[in-house]
Amino acid sequence: MPWEETTTMEQKIEFICEWRTGKYTITELCKSFEISRPTAYKLISRFEEQGFEALREQSRAPVKHPNATSENMIDGILCLKTKHKHWGAKKNQGTIV
Repeated sequence: MPWEETTTMEQKIEFICEWRTGKYTITELCKSFEISRPTAYKLISRFEEQGFEALREQSRAPVKHPNATSENMIDGILCLKTKHKHWGAKKNQGTIV
């Protein structure tokens, strides 16, 4: 008999289904699914807020970067760049010397 492989999403759905039955405590579920209690509570709160779609893997990339240049500063720079095309280092004209 081959090993039964399940995806992470299937395990999360199974965890939520077992939790919704009310037959098991959070501690028992955490032991059987080999997850921590904070992870279990995070899954439950996501499920209660948004349903099964919230159980999908979510991006860990930061939404905002603290050192990012603001949009109005970028717009100002681009405006100056188009207004004064000859500012800055000399541009290569494509000729070989």
